[in-house]
Parts: sequence; C-alpha cells; structure tokens
Amino acid sequence: MEYERYHLVFEGFLRELNRTEISLALKAELHLSDAQVADLMAGRRTVLQNNLPKDSAQTLGRRLTKQGLKVSAQVLAINQKNNPADLRRHLMDGGIDQYFASRVKHPEDELDTRVSLLILASIAVLNYVILPVLGLRLLMPTLALSAWAAQPLAVLVQMLFALMFFAPLLWLWPRPSPIDGIELDAQTEELPDHLVRSLAYHLAAPRVRRIVLVKGPVLTIRQTPLDWLQNQSTLEIGLPVLEALTLQQFVGLLAMRMSPLASGFYARTWGLFLQWYNALRSRNKSWALLLSGWVLPMHQHHAERSALIVRDLVGVQETARLQRIEKRFTELNRDWPEFTEFCHSMRIRGTQWSALVAQDPGGDTPPDAVQALFRMAAPALWILSTSDGYQRALERKRDQTPAFEMTGRDLWQQFQRLRPLQERFKRLMIRPEALVPPSDAQQKPIALNALRLNRLAKEVLDAQRRRVEQALGLQTPSKKAPDMARLVAKWRAASAGVWPGDCLTHKDFPLAKSVFLTLQTLQQMKLWAVEAGPLAGAQLALRNKQLMLLYRKWLEQSAKLPALPLLMGDAKTLQAQIQHSAGTTLLAEWGPDAAIEQLDFWLTIMICYWTWVAGQILQPPTLVEKMADH
Repeated sequence: MEYERYHLVFEGFLRELNRTEISLALKAELHLSDAQVADLMAGRRTVLQNNLPKDSAQTLGRRLTKQGLKVSAQVLAINQKNNPADLRRHLMDGGIDQYFASRVKHPEDELDTRVSLLILASIAVLNYVILPVLGLRLLMPTLALSAWAAQPLAVLVQMLFALMFFAPLLWLWPRPSPIDGIELDAQTEELPDHLVRSLAYHLAAPRVRRIVLVKGPVLTIRQTPLDWLQNQSTLEIGLPVLEALTLQQFVGLLAMRMSPLASGFYARTWGLFLQWYNALRSRNKSWALLLSGWVLPMHQHHAERSALIVRDLVGVQETARLQRIEKRFTELNRDWPEFTEFCHSMRIRGTQWSALVAQDPGGDTPPDAVQALFRMAAPALWILSTSDGYQRALERKRDQTPAFEMTGRDLWQQFQRLRPLQERFKRLMIRPEALVPPSDAQQKPIALNALRLNRLAKEVLDAQRRRVEQALGLQTPSKKAPDMARLVAKWRAASAGVWPGDCLTHKDFPLAKSVFLTLQTLQQMKLWAVEAGPLAGAQLALRNKQLMLLYRKWLEQSAKLPALPLLMGDAKTLQAQIQHSAGTTLLAEWGPDAAIEQLDFWLTIMICYWTWVAGQILQPPTLVEKMADH
C-alpha cells in the first residue's frame, strides 16, 4: 500500500565488525543521536530511521545488510503517530493516564461474592491471628516461676497445649521463593515502568514495587506477607511475553493478572486468602483440594470479572484473542520448570517465541480510533532495550553460554516428544543409563525388579571404577576381584524384562546398540577422569593415554550416529552437532584437559539420545508396565 510507512530497526551484527568505526560512520550518514550510537556499539536493538516509504526502507535496508548489519523494516499502523519518539512522549505525558481513566471501571459485585471472599479471608485470619492470640493468652500464665513451683506438671501440659495454637501459623506461614531474574531499571525502561504503575493505580490494584524480567513465559503478580500488609506487589515478566505480545495485548494480559486483586476489598480479602492457600498447597495438596468447592467458583468469578475489565480496555476482539493466549500460557507453565531444566542441561536457547505463545497475532484486524494509542509492535518500539539483550544477561548470570539455538515453537515441540519417553523410565523407576540392550540371542524375560536393575548397573560401574583406580595405583589390588563377565551377564538378564518381545526386529534396535556403546565409552572416559586427587608423573601420563584412546574411539562412534533430532539444525551426525557446540576448535585437536571439561555436557547429550532411542522401542507399554498399572 502506498500510504504504508516503515521504521528501519537495527537488530544486531551479522558478523564480527569494527563496531566503533561503523557506528560512527552511520552516525554521520544517518544523523544518529549519541544514545542510538551507544545502542549500536552494544549491539542493542534501536530504530535507525523513522517514517520511511517502502522503497526507501528497502534500499537502505539492503545497503546496511551488505555492510554486515541485521536490520528489519517494521510497518506503522495507518492511524498511528508516525514518529515513535512523539508517540512515546505522548504516552509518557499523560496519554496513558487519559486512556486508563476513561476506560477502566470495575463491575458491580453481588452480596454472595463479598460474603464468600470474607469467609475465605477469615480462614487465613483464624490461622495467622486468632489462634496465635489464643495460644499467647494460654502461654502467659506458664511464664510465672511461682506457677512452675506450685504445679509443674499442670503448667507443662498447659504450655504444650498453648504451643499447639502456634502450629498452623508456623506450618502455613508463606515462604515465597526468590525470583531468578533481572530487575527492570525504571530510569532505563521508563515506558514499561510508567505503564505498569499507571494501570495498577487506575485498577486500584496493589502498587507494583518492582518489575523483574525472567526467562519463562510468565506474567505474574507476586505478593509476600509484607507486600500484602503494605498493599504492594512484584511483577514478574517473562521475556517470551515481551517477544510475543503487542503493547495492546500486554496491557490486556496485565489487566487480567491484576484484576483478582483490583480494588481494596479484593486486595485485602482474596490477597490474604491466596497467601494462606498457596502455603497450604505447597505443604499438602490433598488438603487444599478440600476447599476446591469454594476456590474454583471464585477463580471462575475472577475470570469473568477480568474479562469485563479487559474488554473495556482493549476491546472485544482482543479480549477473545487474549483468552486463547491465556490458555496457551497455562499449558506452557504446567511443564515449564522441566522444560527450563532441559534447555539448561542441553545448553539450548529458544528464540522467536511469538509463534509459540501468541499463535494468532492481532495484526489481521484494523484497530479502531480509540485503541490506536497502543498499536505498537513489540518489543522494538515500546520497550527501549531488547529482550534479546536481557536473554544474554540472564545467561551470563547463570554462567552458561548456550551451545544451540532453536525457535521457541520447535524447541517446545521437541521437548514434548521427549517428555513421554522420560516419563516411561520414571514410571518404571529405572535410570536410563541403567538399561542395557538385550543380546542378539534374546533371553527369556524375567519379572522386572527396578531396584535390582539399578543396583546391578551401579555394581558394574563401581567394579570398573575400582579397576581404573588400581591401574593408576590409587587403590591396592583386591584378592577377590569381581568377575566382570558375570556381573554384566546378570545386569543384561535383569534388563531383559523391560524390553518388548519383538525389540530385536525393531527398526531402531541397531541404532540403540550403537548409541548405548557410545554412551558406555563416555562413561569409561568419566571413570578415567578420576577425582581422587591430583595426578603426576607416570599416573598422569597413563591417565591421559587411556583417556585419549577412549576419546578417539568416542569420536569414531559419534561420527557414525545420525544427528539427535532434539537439537535439530543442519548437522547430519551427532559429532557435527557436538562440533557446533565446541566452536571453532576442531574436536580432533582437543587434549585430555579440554575433553574432561566437556564430559558432563556430552554425557547429558548421550543420556538424552539413549532415552530418545530406547523410549521409541519400549513403546507401546510393555507387559510389565501394564501389570504395574493394574
């Protein structure tokens, strides 16, 4: 369309360049400000040119791309202010408050809703106030020495009885977990900070004391007991939320999160009950379920109430879209802790979360004139720094550089494919590395004994460790050395009951044997990388010699394995994927010390690979698992 205008946005460098030289050259050519030049040098996202026609944006974008810059052209809405600086200034100078003041209103509550909230809050008051006060009244007489001298047994009984009144307070006192993230700087991120605090003010929700950015797809209002007393809260924002939502969607979703505590009555009653109820759920979920008859209807009421509030803020169509996004968030949060641990252990970083979190972005319907205030694409124009920069800061905080990158949707889909296979091993109570493939001559299956199987696998590993330590002179040879062949035979026989009867004919069985042999080679390397103290002289030479022999063997084995599907990418073999994680240094050139540093990471990948392949063969559920279910 001829009337469409574009912002040209710098998103990073395509290759290593002299950032100072190119930034200063662009400053003179494009008339950039000092703040824009600083963002360029730091590799942060910044708007280079405003309000360009399509042809000019394409021409300038191609030229900057050839110079090594990563740029994108972002279209402005028709009725959006053309200059993002003017729009930002308008939002900061009263535009947000004007919008909220005219749009925010609370629906009327019925009497039974208020009574239900008071009853729920009274449960927390009983545990936190009334019972401790009664216990203190009973405890006071026992503090007199004369009472102990006159009737010590009666006073002791009364003291024990009084202390019982403090048990609910101590057991159910909220213990909020710390937030692992980066606190947003209000001076740097003026617009998000002003937006959040203004919305809380106009909704009459607890004041947002601080905003913390985290890695998960969350948008959560947190309160500690002290926060509840001071009518304040902490907002936890996940970086995938910033990457996925437009400013208008962010406003609507944030209103959904604030509405349960919006208005002083809700903040005092429902907020107090949530403190108690979340503590009860963390201690005993079955007891918390006893209150589901009251809690579930109240959650439904909050959902209806928040929908009415959000509808006034962002419109009917956007509210329906946000409700679908909210369901998606619920699905993600259910498995997010395990997903985060998987990404951390495999050193995978997710990117482009919008396709995963917001499956139907809201650019397909034209905005009306009233809501055009918030029609800004996320995050380039409404948040000053980039979520990508915060991602890197969080990774530095965890002291780990990701080895692989995948889009958020692909990463989540691969994790969901792996999760059932991991659950299969958990249900059988077997560690994946404790399961050994059956021999070509299939043995007669025996009843599965998970404890015995795990123990036999550990005995084989311990016996191998003792042999390594004896070879290095760290342990005196034993007169009764274990028979390794006999131990391995017992281990293989104990594993036979896990595999299905047709496993030898399964199409993945040859691959499973190769993967397990590769895993065992890594385990042998781990044994030779002994931690029994510093080695020197002949011991160190022997250790390094055996370690490098095993290392070269592992390189040959991994070169024959196909790429692990979970890591995706263009690599054809597992070794190529590991080479990608190793950087520019070739694996064949690594020495023993460098290999030892990466052993744990390689073992994690191989255990995951073994779980992936063995789990495919174990499905559908074996007879043993069916019997266990019955």
